[in-house]
Amino acid sequence: MPKVDTVGDNYYKPLELAESIGGWLFWIVSALSIVTLFVDKGVYPVLFDTLQIAFLVLTLLFFVQGQAQKLYFFPRAEDKRRQELLSNSYGVSLTNEETIGYYNNDQTNPLKRLAASIMESTFFTREIVRKMLVGQRAKTLGYLAVYLIVISIRTTNLELLTVAAQVLFSEDIISRLLRMEWLRLRSEQVYENFHRLFSSKQPFSRAAAQSHAIDLFSFYETTKATAAVLLSSPVFHKHNARLTREWDQIRARLGI
Repeated sequence: MPKVDTVGDNYYKPLELAESIGGWLFWIVSALSIVTLFVDKGVYPVLFDTLQIAFLVLTLLFFVQGQAQKLYFFPRAEDKRRQELLSNSYGVSLTNEETIGYYNNDQTNPLKRLAASIMESTFFTREIVRKMLVGQRAKTLGYLAVYLIVISIRTTNLELLTVAAQVLFSEDIISRLLRMEWLRLRSEQVYENFHRLFSSKQPFSRAAAQSHAIDLFSFYETTKATAAVLLSSPVFHKHNARLTREWDQIRARLGI
């Protein structure tokens, strides 16, 4: 049976597009902020004014894009994913969206199925973020090294140092690295706690297992909302087959 994920098609793809646009705007604005430092207003007044106007317009667009991504596209996609997850677990219809083959477990108890689905999500999240972090760490260290070299050169223009600091400590470099590291750490915590819960064979008819599962569900949702990191589709598709085999082995061992 072919896999179906209308949540991904209808909500995460627009989010990916918004993030891609934001990435391009970030680097264009950063480049313009540096270029304007080297244009002499007295010698090239028209070019200087044009660059300033372009910088202002693109900065405003970058701000609008960032707010739209944080306050609309990302929460909208996460809300639909959560609604579909609960619909899948409890056999109800909280949304018209549909997924087939997105969650892989055979549980019939609604809460136990929800717990297994979240454990699967955290397994994939931590593995994908680990792969993403390889590039993000290298990128951050590279920019940090360049910044330190620039600082060490005494003749470097102070305005250029200011722009470089704004780029380095922006949402796209150091801040993103910290959020990704935090997402990886918290996803690992949820995964390990669910692993212990299923390994202990606690019946989900008891309040202890139920409350633990709900607490971990809330913990994971808070983590995703706070980190606001969109997982890379290319990384997911590249490693999906291997990760799916590993997950099948894990759930077979745990009986889920």
